Amino acid sequence: MMNIKEFIISVRNRPQMYIEEIRLDYIYYLVIGFLGSNLINKDNCIIDQNFKSHFFKWVLKWVKKNVDKEYEQKSFFWYHIFNEITSNEEEAVELFFNLCDEFFEEFKK
Repeated sequence: MMNIKEFIISVRNRPQMYIEEIRLDYIYYLVIGFLGSNLINKDNCIIDQNFKSHFFKWVLKWVKKNVDKEYEQKSFFWYHIFNEITSNEEEAVELFFNLCDEFFEEFKK
């Protein structure tokens, strides 16, 4: 079974295989659905649990360190944060995938 890291890499490599339009909110709901499916089917692993539990807070921390130390959370959805700190959808999607790489690299350590 595929874990969240493998799934996100797969979406990054072939996004239109999963979603019609490459938008971060579509990717968000796709990722949440994937995690939920793994949880229901008892296929979730530690990396899935870590992503589900920690990615949002990790992104907030990253934004405060790298973009705006005064950044205030306005939403509970990570895709809103990406859209707020980037100038367009394409940039937000690219940043999401790049930060996923960083997040999973840190998780590996």
